[in-house]
Order: sequence, then structure tokens, then C-alpha cells
Amino acid sequence: MYKIIFLLSLTVLISATPQIFDRKHFKVGIEYERSLPMTGGSDRYKHRNNYDPFYVTVTASAKKNYVISYMEVSTTTDADGDVAFSLVRGDTGSKNMVFQLVSNNTEFLSFSYMVYGIKEDEYKKVFR
Repeated sequence: MYKIIFLLSLTVLISATPQIFDRKHFKVGIEYERSLPMTGGSDRYKHRNNYDPFYVTVTASAKKNYVISYMEVSTTTDADGDVAFSLVRGDTGSKNMVFQLVSNNTEFLSFSYMVYGIKEDEYKKVFR
């Protein structure tokens, strides 16, 4: 009888333990005070196998007559997860930026991003 009570209390204790998350922030570009939010997005992916790397590639674009000044990306995984960020294509002053997130040792990857931009002529005046 005591074994059953012990096992039940142990099960409740384990299931009531909060899951710990790891949140990372990445920023690419030049933060300019006149930058305007352009576009953004978010998504969540569940891993099939926690030990295989998982790749997410996102293309962010600026509005017409604007260029990208900087981009912010936030990721969330479980505590054991690892996330690497890399800018694949584009740079400050370009119309498009392509970034890639690679995660490993996690059950899920959740991310959100926001792209900020300024008018193309203003960028040429300030940054060139």
C-alpha cells in the first residue's frame, strides 16, 4: 500500500514540475531611430527526433521604396535545446534578408521576428 502511495505521489510531483524554457535574442543591422516596423512573423515547429538538427529558413522583405535597417529575432526552446542563428543572404540596406535557425536537442522551436526599415533615399543619405 505504501509503495502505491509513494509511486502516485512521485508521479504527481514529476508531472507538476514546470517546464524550463531557453529564450535567445538575435539582432542584425544598424538600429536607426527613424526605422519603421516593416514586416514580421512567428511560427512554432515540433521536432520528430530531438537529436537531429532542425533547419528553418525565413526570407524577410522590405516594403516598396524602403530598405531594411535591422532585424530582431527571438527564439524559444526547452532548457536542453540549442539554437544557432545565421544570416544567409542580405545585409543592412538591402531589400531582402534571409536568415536561418538551426536547433538541436529540443522538442520544439518557436520563433518570432520583426524587420525594421527606412526609406531608400534616406538610407543613402545617412549610411553611404
